[in-house]
Amino acid sequence: MKASSFKQHFSHFLAGSAGQRHFAAHSHHFWPDVTREAQLRSWDDAARLNDGKWEHIFSEVVPRARAHLARLLNLRDPQQIAFAPNTHELLTRVFSALPDRPLRVLTTDGEFYSFARQLRRWEEEGRVQPERVPADGLRDDRAGWLADFRRRVQTAPDVVFVSQVFFNSGLALRDFELRELFHDAPAQTLIVVDSYHAFGAIPTNLAELEGRIFYLGGGYKYAQAGEGVGFLVVPRGDWRPVNTGWYAEFANLSAARPGLVGYSTDAMAFWGATQDPTGWYRFNAVWDLWSREGVDISAIHAHVVGLQQAFLRGLGSDSFPGWTPCFPTTLEGVGHFLTWQAPSEAQATEFRMDLARRGVIIDQRGARLRFGFGLYQDATDVADLTELLREN
Repeated sequence: MKASSFKQHFSHFLAGSAGQRHFAAHSHHFWPDVTREAQLRSWDDAARLNDGKWEHIFSEVVPRARAHLARLLNLRDPQQIAFAPNTHELLTRVFSALPDRPLRVLTTDGEFYSFARQLRRWEEEGRVQPERVPADGLRDDRAGWLADFRRRVQTAPDVVFVSQVFFNSGLALRDFELRELFHDAPAQTLIVVDSYHAFGAIPTNLAELEGRIFYLGGGYKYAQAGEGVGFLVVPRGDWRPVNTGWYAEFANLSAARPGLVGYSTDAMAFWGATQDPTGWYRFNAVWDLWSREGVDISAIHAHVVGLQQAFLRGLGSDSFPGWTPCFPTTLEGVGHFLTWQAPSEAQATEFRMDLARRGVIIDQRGARLRFGFGLYQDATDVADLTELLREN
């Protein structure tokens, strides 16, 4: 499918951003036009079905969303996928299923705010004992970093929590590297992989890790579906999260523990309470579209890597003098955004604001500037951006 054909599916968002060049897909990827129709269909179903709405959602909408996720991640068991309004709700529910004692948590210093902030707060309360591995080491010595992290996993921490793509650098763990890290992890260690900046961008095959890891993601970024679609791939087990809601009653409950609160024997154990289902409609519409068009995540990734390569060629070797790229020039093991570190946060802010005044939207994390790429861009957009940057 040609890049121009991709763009035709984003006409509403492109019209809404007329006069701008939006290179921040990792913060908010544009939604395809079909999501507007899906939004209206959700409303129409509520009006048409009224009290019968939830039966329709759980018999048709949710199974379709699970089927898309299973296909995209190569999972055999769609029933082991839970949903929530956001990933934070799901990660706190996972931790609530663990013993009530200080937990040894192996993680990195490059985790997204949703987890990093929560971890600091738990640490203040003495609930966790974190070990934070510097994430930028993945750029400096990839093989060494992976070997060191795997060695730390083998010490059997209670929890390992790591991003598939680190939000402040774009460095990515490819699925074969995830398999190497975790295929022989100690059985008592619970593993959570945060895919929020990876799902929909990085081709991922979880077949060999299914049943071993929790895989956490959402619809807001590269899944192109907007808010309200947090998902969690759950290993089968006797899970009894303390943080629980009425959805977990909406299933066949285990009768193994008479007198105690019952839990579903599948991923429904991790569902919470009532949420707006509109995001599931949008998610299904997006991946129905790309399925019809024969577009998978490998094709999306190839398109974006082509844009990134064109961007680097257009900038030339002397781009951003004094700045440090946070990625290898080969683009191996990199997500869908490219990050540079400026000499100071003030310089980064000045640069970003100057671009914004000229209609270019990127984003900033401290002294780091992130240029993101998506399906709604083509080679002409990248050429326009590099020309503007050379004039800067």
